[in-house]
Amino acid sequence: MRILVDLPRNLGPAILAIPFLRSLRVNFPSANIYLLIEEGLSRLFSLLLPEYYQVMRPDLKDIPTLKTAASRLRKMDFDLGILLEDSFSSALLLYLARIPQRWGYDREGRGFMLTKKLRLKVVDPQLHLKDYYLNILKKLGLKIQDQPVKLELPTAYLRESEASLEAAGLDRAKPIIALKLGSSYGRSRIWPVDHQIELIKILQDNSCQVLLLGSEASGEISQQIRSRVDGNLVDFCGRLSLEDLPGYLVKCRLYLGNEGGLIHLANFLGLPVIGLYGPSDPNLCGPVQPPLTILKKQVPCAPCSYKNCPYDHRCLINISVAEVWAAISGFLT
Repeated sequence: MRILVDLPRNLGPAILAIPFLRSLRVNFPSANIYLLIEEGLSRLFSLLLPEYYQVMRPDLKDIPTLKTAASRLRKMDFDLGILLEDSFSSALLLYLARIPQRWGYDREGRGFMLTKKLRLKVVDPQLHLKDYYLNILKKLGLKIQDQPVKLELPTAYLRESEASLEAAGLDRAKPIIALKLGSSYGRSRIWPVDHQIELIKILQDNSCQVLLLGSEASGEISQQIRSRVDGNLVDFCGRLSLEDLPGYLVKCRLYLGNEGGLIHLANFLGLPVIGLYGPSDPNLCGPVQPPLTILKKQVPCAPCSYKNCPYDHRCLINISVAEVWAAISGFLT
């Protein structure tokens, strides 16, 4: 049997789909499972889940491209396609590829293209994203294996990461704290830079080393931090590929971050994680397994989807440095 899973496009949702993939394997132990995956996630998932085949997701920008992609999938003779993406175009691709069985949520007006479709009623409680994916199997009467995830990494890969950390000047004998508090989404998700700098100085005073992580979008913040902080600080913002990150993360004592894909990757690698959540709801998109601590302030304007807060950003400003340091201390003792 050949199964194609339309993996979510973004890092966080894709990582949260891993329990779904493992449950799918339990139900179809001898199947060849392929991931329809974004090119930017391909190398990372080859590292994390080498037992799954991959098909690069095409850019469905126009009808000719869609038809070409569907023709390519048709030649691969898939028996079943499962949509974790909720878009109309994803369903249309599998429909035009003539995959006999097509499962997914009946959303975006695409239900007529699905052979097994799930509907969520307005009165149904909102599900965490991980459970939203698992719910597809559950509602179809299949087994769910919802056990903690602990991703394993190759030994040779870990040796390379160890050497790179030492070359960067980090001492493995002292705790390394991974810090990712920038955001490519917008400033509404960023803990105030002054708070970050104050925390980093406290960490340094307590013999901790700080590893700054993030994309190039975090460069402005990391530059502000480096201009006001000395010693025991390594800035890797914009300098690492996605597939490099796991090797560095597993060498850290804990991960401190805001909403984003990295917090889920760290969580599934087994790190203690501390999440700072402002405008978003961690009950729907936060890390899911211990050891973890979520810090969030209840404010009347949350949740929201603003990229830049039109008010006073109280949801994150009100998370104090003392609270965050107390959470970190709990994992260091």
